[in-house]
Amino acid sequence: MKLVSESSNVVNIDGKDRRPWAIASRELLLRAAIAEIAERGYEHARLVDIAARADMTVGAIYNWFENKSMLFGAALEFALQDQQSTNRKYLTRDNVQAATGFQSNHWLMLIAALAPRQGVDRAPTDAQRILLEALRSAWREDDMNSAVRAGVSQLLAQYESIVEQAMQDGLIDNSLDAQLIARVFLAFPVGLSSLTLAGAPDLDPKAFLALFLRFNEALAPKNQP
Repeated sequence: MKLVSESSNVVNIDGKDRRPWAIASRELLLRAAIAEIAERGYEHARLVDIAARADMTVGAIYNWFENKSMLFGAALEFALQDQQSTNRKYLTRDNVQAATGFQSNHWLMLIAALAPRQGVDRAPTDAQRILLEALRSAWREDDMNSAVRAGVSQLLAQYESIVEQAMQDGLIDNSLDAQLIARVFLAFPVGLSSLTLAGAPDLDPKAFLALFLRFNEALAPKNQP
């Protein structure tokens, strides 16, 4: 969360006033944390190694984050937001919209934008790696549970919001359970990510098109064709 204070030379980040140029150092630390955690796992990732990747000191990390779990939580949020930005650019391409028949504001396209991977990706992504590590670490590491719970809850709330809006718009049968649908759509890419990182062969992204078209039909109100 970033808010510009009355002074144009100060930016409020995570409740603390910072100079605008400091944003770059924070992002550098987050990317270093993502890379280190993705490679070694949360329990084996060390702050000294994360600092080395960012060409900074451990003290610089503590200037931003109180502990490793808070750094991980921020890195998870950053990785997902970064992926979602890439996804939105991919899904607004003319050829993608022509292939799906959906505009970028269709609920299925909005759901697709939240996925930790998209058709443009040709290898496992940082978002995939860190999301799966977060879910695994949340039940193995007590100090991670609260940090990860917040990130996962926020991601799930995004899915729920899209589903609920589609119900209000008459695109999804409102007799269905919005929370259940949201969890299914979040679990879908999580499961596929697990298979990808386990070495399962990738599928052609185009193969998912027919499946998502069926989702659209199956979840539509019964009085619609």
